[in-house]
Amino acid sequence: MLIALRSKAATWVVKILFVFLILTFGVWGVGDMLRQRVQAPDMAEVGDVKITGQELRTEFDRQMRQYRQVFGENFDNEQAKKLGLLDRTLANIVARNLFDIYAQKLGLTASEAQIREQIKKDRLFQNSVGEFDLGRFAAFLQQIQSSEAAYVEQVRHEMMRQSVADAVAVGAVAPKALVERLYRYRNETRVAETFLVTDNAMPEPADPTDDDLKAFHDAHQELFQAPEYRSLLLVHMTPDQFAAGLTVPDDKLQAAYQERSKEFDQPERREVEQMVFSDEAKAKEAVDKLAAGADFAQVAQDMTGAAPVPLGKIEKSGFVTDLQPLTDAAFATDAGQTAGPIQTPLGWHVIHVLSIEPEQKSTFEEARPQLQQELVKELAINKMIDTANQLDDAMAGGASLDDAAKELGLPVAKIDQVDAQGLGPDGKAIPEVAGNQLVQGLAFSTEVGTTSSLTEDPNGGYVIVRVDGSTPPATRPLKQVHAQVAAAWKSAERDKAAAARAGELAGKLGLGGDIQAIAAEVQATVATSKPVTRSGTDADAHVTQELAGKLFTLQPGQTATVAVDGGQVVARLKTVNDANPTTDSAGVDALQKQLDGAYQGDVAEEFGEALRREIGVTIHQSAVDAMF
Repeated sequence: MLIALRSKAATWVVKILFVFLILTFGVWGVGDMLRQRVQAPDMAEVGDVKITGQELRTEFDRQMRQYRQVFGENFDNEQAKKLGLLDRTLANIVARNLFDIYAQKLGLTASEAQIREQIKKDRLFQNSVGEFDLGRFAAFLQQIQSSEAAYVEQVRHEMMRQSVADAVAVGAVAPKALVERLYRYRNETRVAETFLVTDNAMPEPADPTDDDLKAFHDAHQELFQAPEYRSLLLVHMTPDQFAAGLTVPDDKLQAAYQERSKEFDQPERREVEQMVFSDEAKAKEAVDKLAAGADFAQVAQDMTGAAPVPLGKIEKSGFVTDLQPLTDAAFATDAGQTAGPIQTPLGWHVIHVLSIEPEQKSTFEEARPQLQQELVKELAINKMIDTANQLDDAMAGGASLDDAAKELGLPVAKIDQVDAQGLGPDGKAIPEVAGNQLVQGLAFSTEVGTTSSLTEDPNGGYVIVRVDGSTPPATRPLKQVHAQVAAAWKSAERDKAAAARAGELAGKLGLGGDIQAIAAEVQATVATSKPVTRSGTDADAHVTQELAGKLFTLQPGQTATVAVDGGQVVARLKTVNDANPTTDSAGVDALQKQLDGAYQGDVAEEFGEALRREIGVTIHQSAVDAMF
């Protein structure tokens, strides 16, 4: 029943029922019931400020959404805690409160004008030409589900914290001698002459003996490992499986269209541009010039130093509440006309309505295909949910997965062997498992001999897995991988021969031999590298980071060898290019800023620790552990 209720709650009918339920709870005094609940414990105290569980949960969930974009939807709280995400989240909240308390103690504040300018120069809200875009700002507020006033208050606190941090860090600069010394170290470059001794240039090794293969197989078992394989019984329900043959009669389509017709209508839209001023007098001056016949774009250029800011095509419901006066003015102004000044927390606006697209009403025939598709899908989902509940009930009553699925006519996939990546022993993908993280996760998190719970698939549908058996990871026997072992042995022998040959040629080269003649002995081509730093590379000259590191231990004329894929690089250091900080003021300045930032970060961290001791911080670890 819970599955069915959760799905049906997404329909408009049940949403209306929920509204009535909420109103009913309000009448019967649910507020009194909530007020009598036991107060949840706080997570921490910073001075007199309490950090609530809700505050920590909200911030932690925001961080989790970002991490799941990287690690996938299966990234859970336990993994996050092991990575230290929960501790860092709480530490960040504590640090913000420490700086807020100290800023308040100093009497710091930020004016409305300062906050407005801070928001305007945020690149997140700027268009392609670097101008503040009100439409982007409004969309951002909607995305984070915040009002403009709340966001302004957030920026105010951030500015005050930054003021404290800037004051603490001022004067924390790296010594000039350190900057110059590090500049020389980082920017010194070296040039090498190189050639590649390839494995393929080595003679074909003799066929290995059985003893050779056994010894190689025993010494390199990690190369011939078979992963754990599991045998599964899998039922995967999707809405498409239940949609076949379903149709919605015209009378229901007509009724749905009558109820939802506005969804298919195109509301009136207006294309608007604006200019924004920090004070009303300037805005009125612009309005007076427009009333006298001046061009809107020219007035904007003359008075703001930039072209008008386009707001794009806006709809009446397209802005958050705080900016409603701007929307109202736009929809009360004819095409080609201007309006203003209009005040919002961002300043005084003067707008120009460029064009009006009137509302367009849809017809039933235009909406029919979409309605048919949506209603059929809704029927299929409901049918799938009913079947899922029946499957759940049957198994709760003692039926096996395969018997219950057969009784309900559900397709069952029997998989003999599959690994955690969804591959079979032959390396080919098992279609029912490969590419589906949920199925893979259930297959390898469910204990052998048990059945997983019926789990909702994020892509739509339900999955249930029974793990019938497991073959643990093991080294494949030599007989099974004989050909692979023989090929790997020969490759290793060629690599040994190439390494020995490279060492021999490097010795000749180090004694002053002619590099062209020496390289010709192995049919190699000589390359001269570009100047490389200690961590630099040059693929054209086979210079890897490992080789670059070795070059910085050599004197001109000395040699080194490094293994690379397919062979060995022989290198002779040709020149050393010292770095001179007096000839690169821009580079030195950049490094100075980088080191200054590191110094200032250290100072800010120490200051934060001092604030902790002065203000006092208490972490209720048991409460944190209980909540997470």
